[in-house]
Amino acid sequence: MLLELSAPEARDLKQALEAALRQLLDEIAHADQRAYRDMLKERYDRLEQLNRRLDIPVESDSVYA
Repeated sequence: MLLELSAPEARDLKQALEAALRQLLDEIAHADQRAYRDMLKERYDRLEQLNRRLDIPVESDSVYA
């Protein structure tokens, strides 16, 4: 699935993802159950990958994520 975002929307999404990633790191650090911690790490990895994709500079006014 591709989602077309304007440059301001991409910036907003990137900021929201960065906040979610920080929260996930904190939750991972405090997770007691291994299965839950592993699930959080997998989610963190997926969101981090998406966040990196938003770093790719584009020359148009739209970003596809």
